[in-house]
Amino acid sequence: MALIITLFFCFGCQPDITRLENSQFKRSGSKYQNIYVSKYQGKGPHNKYDEMEFLLPEEKKKVEKSIVGFAYSGFDKTVGFRFDDMLFPNIDIDATQVNRVTWLGHASFLIQLGNGDALVTDPVFEEFDGFGWLGSILDDSLKRLGPAPIKAEQLAFVSGVAISHNHYDHLNSSSLDGFNDGTRLYLPLDNADDVNFNKGSIIEMDWYTKTSHNATTIHFLPANHMSNRSFSDIDESLWGSWLFDDGVTRIYFAGDSGYSPIFKDIAQHIGNIDICLMPIVAYPGPARYMHMSPEDAVKAGQDLGCKLFIPWGYGTWSLGYEHVNEPLRRLAKVVEDVQPDFIIQPLKIGEHVDFVEQFTGVRN
Repeated sequence: MALIITLFFCFGCQPDITRLENSQFKRSGSKYQNIYVSKYQGKGPHNKYDEMEFLLPEEKKKVEKSIVGFAYSGFDKTVGFRFDDMLFPNIDIDATQVNRVTWLGHASFLIQLGNGDALVTDPVFEEFDGFGWLGSILDDSLKRLGPAPIKAEQLAFVSGVAISHNHYDHLNSSSLDGFNDGTRLYLPLDNADDVNFNKGSIIEMDWYTKTSHNATTIHFLPANHMSNRSFSDIDESLWGSWLFDDGVTRIYFAGDSGYSPIFKDIAQHIGNIDICLMPIVAYPGPARYMHMSPEDAVKAGQDLGCKLFIPWGYGTWSLGYEHVNEPLRRLAKVVEDVQPDFIIQPLKIGEHVDFVEQFTGVRN
């Protein structure tokens, strides 16, 4: 498929902003749209896993609705959850490492490629921007379950940051401020206005465009989701997923996405992927159209031809309608039932995978 890519510079309050556009995709007025409509409409249940019980009796505690009532489920979503059990005991952040992925909580990953490039996805190491302090007082769902294992200031060797979309649990200006001067920021189209980034250049990208970051090729790819920072800017900025290719290993970060044929489209455009970093949270009720359940994520991994599947999203906030303990238990049941033909490796917060070792006997 032939793509026409346009490149130009924007000047004003943001220094050195480059836009990579794909003429195949056009906004509808001021709004961006998903390529596919999710098959999951309404609250469900949508499959057998939606009707299974993954909680222990002692984890079912009814609660009243808070002032905000964000993702209210009628029960305490954290009873029986211990954040300390979610933390990896010996966090090893080493600037000299290569071929390593470290999970930093929620959607934040440190990716150290074989060519020496180091990038971070969706760094949110604080409470939410702006309303975070107030929101965390008004509703426990908006409060971190525990501190991030690291701060941006400890990642001085990172040269690039990629953001999937502008929701507050993925885009955090205070975390971005901690990176070194010269760090390049990769954003979906029309997200630059949501940050006050002055550490380095900004590259805004459209779906199915690519650019070079030192020796790494970075692709921006679609997702089935939405965007907004307030009630007045819904879908006025793009969202998506990222692929990092150092010439040997291809690492895909899905961002937030509902399941749809988009993953087969990505595989058709890009080919098989070595490592898939996949969300498995915030899927019950009306959110299913834009978030994946564990079974959806496994199906997406199959569509993408993954070799190593690393789930994320659990244990940092209780933003979804599900109990915090459910996603990993549900994933284990799905793996038992489906027996996918790739490695699935859940991590603790701060834990890493040296992926060359994982690919022994797996790589085609």
